[in-house]
Amino acid sequence: MNLHYAAIVVTYNRKKKLVKALNSLLNQTVSPKHIILIDNCSTDGTEELLKQEGLLSNKIIAYHKMQKNYGGSGGFYYGVKEAMKYDDIDFVSFSDDDAYFKNDFFEKVSMAQSQYKDCSAFCGTVKYANGDIQLDHRRKITNHNWLKEQQFEVVDYSSNFYVDTFSFVGAVIKMDVLREIGLPHKDYFIYYDDTEYSLRVREKGKVINISSAEIIHDILKKKVQTGKLISWKNYYELRNSILMKKQHSTWKLLNLYFYYRELHMYWYILTTNTFKGEKKRALFAYSHGFHDAMKGITGKVEPFSPGNF
Repeated sequence: MNLHYAAIVVTYNRKKKLVKALNSLLNQTVSPKHIILIDNCSTDGTEELLKQEGLLSNKIIAYHKMQKNYGGSGGFYYGVKEAMKYDDIDFVSFSDDDAYFKNDFFEKVSMAQSQYKDCSAFCGTVKYANGDIQLDHRRKITNHNWLKEQQFEVVDYSSNFYVDTFSFVGAVIKMDVLREIGLPHKDYFIYYDDTEYSLRVREKGKVINISSAEIIHDILKKKVQTGKLISWKNYYELRNSILMKKQHSTWKLLNLYFYYRELHMYWYILTTNTFKGEKKRALFAYSHGFHDAMKGITGKVEPFSPGNF
């Protein structure tokens, strides 16, 4: 039975990659019924290039230009909101503008849905352009008190495996599950919106990675960091990880644990050479991220935005 799905793609200022990402969806052996394109107010001529390539005249593609950059979390929030308007789809896929599906990705997920009927969602294997697996997209929880995650190893990808948390890159979720759990948190801005959402999905059923279904993530493979370690992104990474854990953990000592980790974090920043030359920036970003999380503050917070920090 073929997969009836809508594909959400979120983009911001990566027009050339976006064209390749959209074509990877249009060239699927099992085609999407709808492609929901959320443009986070790109300023690089994205809309003009899409018109030039004839993509905006394709009836499958619904192009939504946002009035401002809502970040990845806001983009997927509005994408799911649009997907819920359709009554002719059973699944929704998620991806960014730098993710290219192999042309049989959804064919393999379609076959898997008949085999794994108890699953609420499916994932595929995320790879770098050189073919290496990007391991941080599929994870298992090793401590449920503070929701400690651990990525799967390369050997696990030799067959299908169940996951606890996943990124939105190559995630395919049942529509009835989305309607039940609601929309992603739009005010995370970036980071952990997909992890938090995957925990909600996981409450409704199993999630399995179909290891032969592949998606290429067009980013540089992580190397040893040189240059700046601290940016505006570090604020959201820490803040949102705490917000996510506070929402989903039932451990009574969680807040006490967070304060212990805060002291350990400050000690590490001050006494190691990891943040040499950036200790003040690190303390500023992480202390604000921690205390805003404990206060429940969400959304984009100044000065932690591109170009300001």
